[in-house]
Amino acid sequence: MMVESAPDTQRRVPLQAPGLERYSSRRLRYFVGRFSLWTWLTLVCAVASAAPLWLGRYLPFADLPQHVAMIATLRHWWDPAWNAQQTFTLNFGHTQYLLYYLAGAALSFFLGTAERANVILLSGIAIAFPYSLRSLLRAARRDERLAIFGCPLFWSMPLLIGLFNFVAAIPFVLWGLALAIRQAEQPTLRCGILLALVSVLLFYLHLSALFFFFAASVLCFLLWPTPEAGQRLIRLLTSRAKALWRKLAWMIPASALCASWFFTSPVVRPSSVGWGEQVAVEFQSPRVALDQLPQVLLQIWRGNGSRWPLLLWLFAWSLLVWPRRSPVEDSKSRFRRRALATLTCLALALYFAMPYAIGWLWWLNARYALLAALLLPAVAPAAYGIRGALSLAMAAVAALWVAGGAAMHVRAFQREVDGFEQVLQRARPAQRLFTIVYEEDSRVARFIPFHHFGSYYRARSGGIAEWSFAQLPQSPIRYRPEVAPPARLPSWEWDPNSFRNEIDGAYFDYVLVRGNVDPFSTKPHGPVWHVAAREGLWALYEKERSPPSAR
Repeated sequence: MMVESAPDTQRRVPLQAPGLERYSSRRLRYFVGRFSLWTWLTLVCAVASAAPLWLGRYLPFADLPQHVAMIATLRHWWDPAWNAQQTFTLNFGHTQYLLYYLAGAALSFFLGTAERANVILLSGIAIAFPYSLRSLLRAARRDERLAIFGCPLFWSMPLLIGLFNFVAAIPFVLWGLALAIRQAEQPTLRCGILLALVSVLLFYLHLSALFFFFAASVLCFLLWPTPEAGQRLIRLLTSRAKALWRKLAWMIPASALCASWFFTSPVVRPSSVGWGEQVAVEFQSPRVALDQLPQVLLQIWRGNGSRWPLLLWLFAWSLLVWPRRSPVEDSKSRFRRRALATLTCLALALYFAMPYAIGWLWWLNARYALLAALLLPAVAPAAYGIRGALSLAMAAVAALWVAGGAAMHVRAFQREVDGFEQVLQRARPAQRLFTIVYEEDSRVARFIPFHHFGSYYRARSGGIAEWSFAQLPQSPIRYRPEVAPPARLPSWEWDPNSFRNEIDGAYFDYVLVRGNVDPFSTKPHGPVWHVAAREGLWALYEKERSPPSAR
């Protein structure tokens, strides 16, 4: 949309073009900016991104059952029917992955189940993707309509794996960067308090989002404001040194938390998480990382159909950066754009340079590719003219395309889960359940989603379901040593033949199986099992109890 300045002889300028300080009317700019076509289209695309989450009870996110089990255990901590306090201990002092679960537990008090609370949380995160990006664009005086590019990026490989803590941290990173820009330009107590709050929330969502990227990004903005024309270097450094404490004071709470975590972390004490002196560290070659970049972002479904929305998204962005005659930027606007470009390059450098895996921690580098993609719109010129309108329209089409594809695949995934509900209902509550997955492949998702399905049992009725996050040292809840399951190799859930009937069979009450395989057909030594329920690819085996005379 174009607006003329007061004298008709002045040339027209884009309403929200960055770096242009002369606009016709502040009130008109506010009204049009809030109620323009692109504002409503961004809202539609944001809601459409969240809509597929509501189209099926089961979502193809690998770690999702573990998250809802954690939320449900915290929600029912004082419920005697769940025996949560007799089975688990709270580990709040040694974990960063806390905020997502506490928020989910609080919501589940009102919504009834952890699964509903989790869908609400994910929906809020999906909608927050474009609006946190818009906040960053506003703070940097960029074209805020480019926030529409953030809508489809919610559906990425970190979401498909189920890295919900990291995905939830991304909007807070963008909001925090917007606050950092404002604090760097004009330090205020209110902005400093908000920055301190955001940094603490980031710590309790995902530490790497704070430590490796957010803190480094904020340090980049401490170079603000840009020097005025003719200002001497000595005076500039002196003025910045005097104001430095006001710009850094907000970092004290998060820095103290990071320091406290660091001295008890695997970095200092690798033995605390089961790592020996030689920890396996795996890197990806630049070629492999580049080849996997589409799958890290939007190409997360089976088949080649999911590549086209990504190509459309990239083409829409390229229309903005394609060489053209742009409005002249002032020095501050140019500095903001270059600072944001530096952050984008930092995220890309972390993607290519970070390890792919450290011990049992994996997909470490892929998380930064998503941050880089979200920052790309912030380094693009304003979307003005026919080319700009076409770019925004194509970004909206890509967002709706991704949402439509997600909706279709979520519905298809319900057919893959057929029978699970009926089988799981046959298990008595608050018992001990073991999961074996023989048929692990999905016709829908690129990443296998079934290995943790047994955790739905704990999320709905308490008890123990293995494999569990309660085995991990960073988990907010841990098993009590006296009731913990038998020790196993960290990667046993990937091996369907790892069940030891003499040892594990004596501990567990149920075995949940996916696949047309009977794990007890060879009559192994140990307890005897019988089929309690079978539907489709799912079967539930119950351990036969010895008669009283045999005890």
